[in-house]
This record gives sequence, C-alpha cells and structure tokens, in this order.
Amino acid sequence: MRTTEEIQAKIKRFEEIKKIVLSMKSIAALNIQKSQHIIAHIRAYEEEINLYLTRILGYFPNLIQSFKEGDKVLIVFGSDQGLCGLFNEKLVSYIGDYIENFKGLIVVGKKLDDIISHKKFKVLPAPVDLEAIYAYASELVEYIAYLYKDNVIHEVYVAYNNFLGVGKYSPVFKRIIPCELEKEKHFEYPPIVDISPREIFIDILTEYIFSNIYKAYLESFLSENGVRLMNMNNASKSIEKNIKQLEIERNYYRQEEITNEIQEILTAYKVLVE
Repeated sequence: MRTTEEIQAKIKRFEEIKKIVLSMKSIAALNIQKSQHIIAHIRAYEEEINLYLTRILGYFPNLIQSFKEGDKVLIVFGSDQGLCGLFNEKLVSYIGDYIENFKGLIVVGKKLDDIISHKKFKVLPAPVDLEAIYAYASELVEYIAYLYKDNVIHEVYVAYNNFLGVGKYSPVFKRIIPCELEKEKHFEYPPIVDISPREIFIDILTEYIFSNIYKAYLESFLSENGVRLMNMNNASKSIEKNIKQLEIERNYYRQEEITNEIQEILTAYKVLVE
C-alpha cells in the first residue's frame, strides 16, 4: 500500500510535467495564430504568380525551352522537434514510391533526417518560429540555384504536409522546376514590351520558385504546430485525469491513516482506563 507522501510526490511530478506541456501548447498555439494570418495571403500570391507565369509563356512559348529535364532533386519538409506524433513518418511513407527516382534529397528537419536513408545533398534545419522562415527560404532558393546552374540537377520537386486545420494535414508532392502550370492559349501576336521577355520571365520565375519554397515551409510549419497543439491538448487532459485520480487515492489513504490513528488513540485510552 502506498503512503500519502508517495502519492503526493507523484502528483507533484505530474504537475511539473503539466507546466511543460502547457508551455509547449502555448508556443504551438501562438505559432498557429501568427501563421494563419499569413498563409491565406501566401496561397493567393502563389496563385497570382502562377497566373502571370502561365500568361507570359502563353505570349512567348519559346521561353519554356529555358528549362532542362534530367537529374531530379526532391526537397522534403519535416520537423526539427518532437511531440508531433507521426508527422514525419507519414510524409516519408507518402513519398516512398517516388524516392528512388531522385538523384538525391534536400531534407528540412533533423527529426525527418533521422528516418530517411536515401542519398542527401543537404540537411537543413526546420524553422521553430515564423520569423525564421523567410531567411530559410532565401537560403534554400540560393542553394537550388547553385545546383541548377552547375548542372547537378535539372528538375526540382517538393514534398510537404499541407495545413488543413489543427491536427489536420494532407501530404503534397509536386514539381516546381520545370513549372507544372495549366497550359494557356498561345497568342500569335504577343504584346509589345520595353523589357526583354526573357528578363520578365526570369523575374517572374524567381518569384514563382521563392513563393513555392516559402509556402512549403509555412504549410509544413503550420501542420507541425497543429499536430503538436492537438497532442499537447490530449496530454494535458490525460495529466489532469491522472492528477484527479491520484488526489482521490491520496484522500482515501489519508482517511485510512486518520482512522488508524483514532483507533490507536482509543486503544491507548482503554489501556490507561483499565
């Protein structure tokens, strides 16, 4: 039989764990709150860039020849931190049928790296706060440009978890170079422009690549924090339940101790009276 002191010590441990869980929960909730204000704008911006890129290729179809096909790289976006369930494992399972088609991977997230054995070009940290995403996306775009210009790779694909709500996400796998865009009608007489069509195309293409990379980072970041928030909610409820059960148990044993103490007093009193 446990003593009330042992039960109280266990309650104290649970309360300490609860503080950590609530802290993680608050961080995840804050990350989601801040990121949700941006994700809708990024999705809309990506759609606009896709539209302009489709249009310029419709006006100047020969520009599509700028793209080469050949060695492929896959950028997989996961997490650096734990407490997000099977977030990384499900994404790896989803891309499992495609992974052998790539010359190598660029892996975002140390936790994700732990479960991928395929050849890697580079392993990058996953963002732990919203403010880091812009710098991370810029660095990754520069690295892709380096690999592309040196003819190390010719096609770029991305895989990430798309945010659908707290604890909800769906895996995405798509090619970003060469562009996968809806075909638009080719115009026999393109507009007259003061700038070289190729310069316009390169500027729009740069924005297209960056918007896709930034969006992949943000979608993955939101999905990861959504899963972590859900897990922390479940964990805090479970801890609360355990604490209540222990408090009931502690009160029960404390009542028994008090009853035993009263019986000892009565026994001692009877001995004294006799």
